[in-house]
Amino acid sequence: MDPVEVRVLRRILPTEDEERRLRAVVRDLTDRLAERITARGLDAKPILVGSVAKGVHLHEPEVDMFVAFSPDLPRADLEKEGLAFGDILDRPVRMYAEHPYTRGWYKGFEVEIVPCYKITNAAQRLSAVDRTPLHVDYVLGHLGEDQATEVRLLKAWAEGIGVYGAEAKIRGFSGYLCELLVLKHGTFRSVLETAGSWRAGTKVEFETPAARPFVEPLVVVDPVDGNRNVASAVSAEQLATFVHAAREYLAKPSERFFFPRPLKPWPTARIKRTLRTRETHIVAITIAAPKVTEDVSYPQIRKAHKSLQDLFHRHGFATIKSWSGIEGNEVLVLFEFEVFRLPRVELHEGPPAWVKNADDFLRKWRGSTRRVAGPYIRGDRWAVEMSRESTDAAALLKREIRSLSLGRDLDKAARRGLNVRVDNAAIVRPYARVLTTMFEPRFPWER
Repeated sequence: MDPVEVRVLRRILPTEDEERRLRAVVRDLTDRLAERITARGLDAKPILVGSVAKGVHLHEPEVDMFVAFSPDLPRADLEKEGLAFGDILDRPVRMYAEHPYTRGWYKGFEVEIVPCYKITNAAQRLSAVDRTPLHVDYVLGHLGEDQATEVRLLKAWAEGIGVYGAEAKIRGFSGYLCELLVLKHGTFRSVLETAGSWRAGTKVEFETPAARPFVEPLVVVDPVDGNRNVASAVSAEQLATFVHAAREYLAKPSERFFFPRPLKPWPTARIKRTLRTRETHIVAITIAAPKVTEDVSYPQIRKAHKSLQDLFHRHGFATIKSWSGIEGNEVLVLFEFEVFRLPRVELHEGPPAWVKNADDFLRKWRGSTRRVAGPYIRGDRWAVEMSRESTDAAALLKREIRSLSLGRDLDKAARRGLNVRVDNAAIVRPYARVLTTMFEPRFPWER
């Protein structure tokens, strides 16, 4: 093992005291859930899942506890009874995915209590999470004696380079995906060596073949369910980052891949100077963040981002780069423009002169208040010079944004309040971190 990895393991492996405390908490939590189940006369069982169950967790892990109910229990009762168990947690918060569950704290550990149905194979599943205990059984049944350490290295490395987590905010590599990659290739380093040759469309299979085609950039067929791609969340950008980081690490191992320096935002004065030097323009759109989970809000944020980008491009305002996400209590979408202003006059081409509907084009534009010159024939087509309704990107945005579909919760939030800031007005301290990454894009290990 490389000396870098030896040093990393000293920092990421739980100590004996931490492990004893964790195991005591898990036993106590399991016993309390079992007592609740008995008291309520339910046919159910608490099941520890996630990284703690598989013995591949890092420091201060989240404890994932499922309560598996009989498949005969109606869905409404599963949700009701499952949420009731959340009352044993401190500061419980109801979360909503396919069905509700509870997140809170228990004796110093963050805990999720999730109801599911008890199944023995994936074909029996009644909800998306029912397979999770099967994942635990598969990993424990196939993980070699020394491979838990290799999984931990891969998880810490993926987190350090910014690609760990399948949630909508990150769109990266889940813990289960990291575990499967180590099972497939044997060691942390073997995963990276193999990843160096990955391309979009790479497919990894185990004993269970794919039961259907998959179209995502990376395909890792779930060994307990051939209908599922474990890597379905991985975006093309995160896959490319993983591949590049693997090559970089193998060429020159460094603890910075595991523990990058924190980003130091530039002072706003430096950002303003940089903007002047680049001779570009920035626009910041902000909306109060809706009170929903990130897995609900981030798909809407990406939809809004794409709608805005398409609006600018349709009207000829070219962007260099953009960013979207949640900063503080706001949804923030930022654009840097290569073309921010356009002339008042634009050329609009019509149909060929000899087609039947050419007269419709002529009638429309001869009477239009936006006509500047024409119509006239240009080549074999009619053309007209017309005035633009908006000559800069910010004016276009203010005129059109209410007509865009941003997503259900964002549409509601935008109706309550939306701000558009341009250039220096957009360069404020709360956005300095994002603006710094836009103007000086670096990988985490390069800081």
